[in-house]
Amino acid sequence: MKDKLQDAYLEEKPISNWVVRCCRLTPGVNYLESLGKGNVEVVYGEINSITQTDLYATTERNIQLISSSALPALICLSTPRFPLIGPTGTTLADEWKDETKAYMGLAVPEFPNYFTFLGPNCPICNGPVLVAIIDVKCQADYMLKMMNRWQTSNIHSFAPKMEAVEDFIKPKDHFMKKTVWDEECRSWYKNNSASAKASALWPGSTLHYMEAMGEVMYDHWDIKYNGNQFAWLGNRYSQTALDPTADWSYYICNEDYSPYLSTGKQREITTKRGSQAGSKEVPGWAPKLYFCKHGKDSEDYQKD
Repeated sequence: MKDKLQDAYLEEKPISNWVVRCCRLTPGVNYLESLGKGNVEVVYGEINSITQTDLYATTERNIQLISSSALPALICLSTPRFPLIGPTGTTLADEWKDETKAYMGLAVPEFPNYFTFLGPNCPICNGPVLVAIIDVKCQADYMLKMMNRWQTSNIHSFAPKMEAVEDFIKPKDHFMKKTVWDEECRSWYKNNSASAKASALWPGSTLHYMEAMGEVMYDHWDIKYNGNQFAWLGNRYSQTALDPTADWSYYICNEDYSPYLSTGKQREITTKRGSQAGSKEVPGWAPKLYFCKHGKDSEDYQKD
């Protein structure tokens, strides 16, 4: 950075003593070089006020820094731009003013029927930009599973339980203490505070998040119904029996085509275990005991 800035005054603020990667790395092509241009004035100071059109900073004088055309790109908040009010009258902005608490980066307790993409504690910066696209797909799949249940089970509303969110946050905070994100540096990872908790990132790898999102944990959700919980049983006729084009004896087959009931076995199939060359032994890996139902699950694990 010093090689590019070539100016003691400019080096004073941009170069910090923070550990690398404790906040987001933003490599902008020719950004540092542009600070030394003759038509550029670098102003150091805190933001004083933000209006609908402009942003002002307090230094030796109060000056307009940003025009309205560039302002939206600079405001990075977890809360939506519109007021989101829960059933109790509390807004999401008030709920998150001190600490952003959410469930798996996609839902918020006390705010039913509300989903968000790339919310608090998802792996938005745990890898390359492509990771964000993968996160969105995982979250979309999760949302669609919930929406399918909502449409077919006479559900009125659903929201993650606060108890589940608190239980998630405790080990998350413990994990973050061992990472560079817990260093004393200010970033939007930590609600723009040097001493706050890292609330924007997932406590683990991207693959870890993908596998965690693979199955909906309905016991983590507060689900309320429109009347009787078993109204989804309908008129007691199967939709298959009312479909003249369906095979009414589909359950009679020579081979089991159903998905694996073991989470571990399904992961091996999904991730194509054994397809890559290399040692079969992974450092730190140890065999696990799997409890399988019957049939091919048990036979395959006996072979393993």
